[in-house]
Amino acid sequence: MHALAISEQGTTVHADGDTLVLRRGDSVLRRVRAGELDQVLLFGGVDITSRAMALLLRRQIDLVLLTQNGNFRGRLCGRGSKNVQLRLTQYQRSTDPAFCLRVARAIVAGKLQNQRQILLRAQRRLQDNDLAVVLGSLRVLGQRAAECGDLDVLRGLEGQGAALYFGQFGKLIRNPAFQFSTRTRRPPRDPVNALLSFGYAVLGSTAETEVYRCGLDPMLGFLHQSAYGRPSLMLDLLEEFRPLIDTLVLRVINRRQVGEKDFERRGEKTAEEVLAESAPPAPPPARDGDEGAEFPWDEPAEPAMRRAEDEPDPAAAACEPAAVSMPTTPGCPAADIAWGQACGSAGSVPAAPAPRGEASPTAGEPVIGVYLNDVGRKVFLTELFRRLRERLYYPPRESTLELRDVLRHQTYHLARVIEGKDDVYVPFAPD
Repeated sequence: MHALAISEQGTTVHADGDTLVLRRGDSVLRRVRAGELDQVLLFGGVDITSRAMALLLRRQIDLVLLTQNGNFRGRLCGRGSKNVQLRLTQYQRSTDPAFCLRVARAIVAGKLQNQRQILLRAQRRLQDNDLAVVLGSLRVLGQRAAECGDLDVLRGLEGQGAALYFGQFGKLIRNPAFQFSTRTRRPPRDPVNALLSFGYAVLGSTAETEVYRCGLDPMLGFLHQSAYGRPSLMLDLLEEFRPLIDTLVLRVINRRQVGEKDFERRGEKTAEEVLAESAPPAPPPARDGDEGAEFPWDEPAEPAMRRAEDEPDPAAAACEPAAVSMPTTPGCPAADIAWGQACGSAGSVPAAPAPRGEASPTAGEPVIGVYLNDVGRKVFLTELFRRLRERLYYPPRESTLELRDVLRHQTYHLARVIEGKDDVYVPFAPD
């Protein structure tokens, strides 16, 4: 089963029997059998007919709507899981501090282990003294996380690990056209951060699909505290898989699959963005403990370092349409190919305190965001789907599975832990 991403602006998705037909004007871009799909992602100004939506619902294919920059807007799905008892148990478990701590410890320890593995492979080539120190620090942090007895302290360890990891990440880039010094988000301020943010966002939509299919509530997490509008459980599951996006970003950069021409800088709001900001209805008034109506997926777990859960993502607005024809990529399944892309945009927003050592812009300066353009996003999405179809060894099954299936199995594993059928949550840590 595959995912289909459609982001050529002006495309319309029709249904012809059991087939999805992608049209732009009078031209047919592609035909995809619904039986090959388990997810459809629409980026920006892509339309879909009611017959096509009915087909997706009938075949239980998840439809995800995203902005042109990959930020989540909503999804169309059927009734979903009938396992009400699982959700009731999840609600109970989410209020049990001891259970939350046990699951959160495993998630953070797994994420730190996966980050350390990426740096360790690079160290065999680099033989860098500072990198060696960070590798030792990440090992210690992982040990402390596995034994930590306080959830807030655990989140602090995760934040420390992320700061150390991204402090060395730039050394793994072998393409001189790309530089990386620190992690920046909302908006990403350099091409590497643009790739990371976009990758996390798209993988997050995939993770949330698996959460829904399993029957769990994506809003109730264990590492990430429950908060208004935040898919906390999805973020929990995403943590151990973030390093796999990091390796994909390194791959497309070091292989020179993307270059400077595949990115664009945006600062001033367009007329379309201004109109779009005034269109949505106001969110419900926040209650005590609410943190805002919109929560991007690219988030740390450390609460003291969050600074924009209360703020809309400035990268969520639309830009001028751009039509690009997407050729079929040899070796890539037909249903896993993204058709065309749309450029990103960001508005001039007030400077905010920067998490994890991020550099804040000078007061009064417009925040300039860097985003993948149409061609760059086409390349990255194609490689992302290819990555999701790569086979990795999955110890619980003692077999190799596609990465997308590993994510699904991890979701069901967590569900069994919640139900008490599995004793402890074991994160996925590829060799």
